[in-house]
Amino acid sequence: MEDFYEQYLINAGYKKYNGHEVDVFFHPKKCTHAANCLKYLPSTFNMSRKPWILPDAALREDVKRVIATCPSQALIYIEKNDSLHL
Repeated sequence: MEDFYEQYLINAGYKKYNGHEVDVFFHPKKCTHAANCLKYLPSTFNMSRKPWILPDAALREDVKRVIATCPSQALIYIEKNDSLHL
């Protein structure tokens, strides 16, 4: 299921950022620039570097918590060996 959903996200325009415990997917055209990700977790989400998303720069639970605040669903994560979450 994860591989199918991951491929679906990529085909839908999301870009994948690999992490050890969680992969983060971002869709730039869905982003409404609420900037919750930048405000609440700058160690993971930082527009001044490339790649701008580093899933392993913070605790998995913190990454999940901040992605849950994304109002546009431009950010999605898939936990490794777990289920997908919006």
